[in-house]
Amino acid sequence: MHLLKQKQSHGLGSSNNYYTSVVPFLTEQGYRCVCFDMTGSGRSPYTHVEQSIHTLAGDVVTLMDVLSIDKAVFVGHSMSGVVGPELAAEWPDRVRGLILVGPVWPNPEVAPVFEDRINKVAEKGMEVMADTVPYAAVGSKATSLHHAFIRELLSGMTPAGYISLCRVIANAYKSPPKYEKVSCATLIIAGEEDKSAPLSGCKKIIEALGSEKKDLVVMDKCGHWHCIEGPEEVGKLSLDFLKQIS
Repeated sequence: MHLLKQKQSHGLGSSNNYYTSVVPFLTEQGYRCVCFDMTGSGRSPYTHVEQSIHTLAGDVVTLMDVLSIDKAVFVGHSMSGVVGPELAAEWPDRVRGLILVGPVWPNPEVAPVFEDRINKVAEKGMEVMADTVPYAAVGSKATSLHHAFIRELLSGMTPAGYISLCRVIANAYKSPPKYEKVSCATLIIAGEEDKSAPLSGCKKIIEALGSEKKDLVVMDKCGHWHCIEGPEEVGKLSLDFLKQIS
């Protein structure tokens, strides 16, 4: 049986380790999961090259070419939830389906939020984010272990890499994905208590997608770090989606 391949892309302030607790649900069923660090994140050095949603999607295609992956299901969290639709709209022959976890809806209202983050990190470094985000961006069921893991992910980023990706999100509304061109099956996983990518934005994305097969699932009492706060639920939802489109 031919099993689908997955490309898993993390969000701002994170790394490929964001998916560590979810991957076993899929690999135990024979699915191949490729998790990678976005430029300036985790173990990928900051290249000092200005990025955009389109160039980040192009990086995914390049990585697929290097790994000889013709087509895959793209999984994207937060900012990568914008990269996924861009990839599916511009390179439709490379995408079998999309799983968007807490995807950000590109709009000018988020720009001031990330401009403020840029200024704070430029002045004080990543500690200012590590001391706030792990507690403010999670749901009411989050534990101290969740806080610690998210804090470690944020602390592992260089300020320059974080600032660069903040600019990508702040400017995404200027050239957003052509959601209407996305034709592949899509699952959006939203958090009931997600303040960073609220349910209202997820609903706008699902409505804008051109896909005939699309679904939106809301995780109870979950904030913005779904794969850390509820890996079992994300794993089960992902597995069900993959089986449906296989």
